[in-house]
Amino acid sequence: MKKNQTIFLKLCLADALIKLMASQDYDTINVNTICKVAGVGRTTFYRHLNHQKSKDELLMFKLNYEWEYYAEQHEEDVKKDKGFAMLNYIYENKRLFTLLNNNGLVTLIMHLFEQLIPAEEIYDKSLSYLMSFFSYGYFGVVYQWIKYDFDETPEQIQKHIIDTLSSGMKNPQDEK
Repeated sequence: MKKNQTIFLKLCLADALIKLMASQDYDTINVNTICKVAGVGRTTFYRHLNHQKSKDELLMFKLNYEWEYYAEQHEEDVKKDKGFAMLNYIYENKRLFTLLNNNGLVTLIMHLFEQLIPAEEIYDKSLSYLMSFFSYGYFGVVYQWIKYDFDETPEQIQKHIIDTLSSGMKNPQDEK
């Protein structure tokens, strides 16, 4: 199957899974049901996906694909401030992120952050610690935002992040 057809197939399957997640628990959704909703045979499904983690793989594919599409459409914004662009991407896809959270799939969101924040660049050991600290901290803020049902704008969340980083950089001796 050609690359574009594979992408289309995976997107159809992911969309079917997401549609099902809106009405039933993630753990109860099986491959047969996904295939039926997507109009795809099981053989085709397994030809393109890992047998053990196929549902997770579909969702990660969808998240990455949607991010890449968003980043392409907002190239200047991503270059200017990738973190803020990610907040906007998440906000525009808040229904999906809420579904992931409501179905106990927070680790998928965390894995997305692991992939996107460092942009898969290679760092030395000490810088890798810093990137992990930043990635998981940023994830933590977004996770709370999801739990608060996106009750603030991306601009407000960015301000919380900046304020938190600024307060963490202050020297406690300076306040005396």
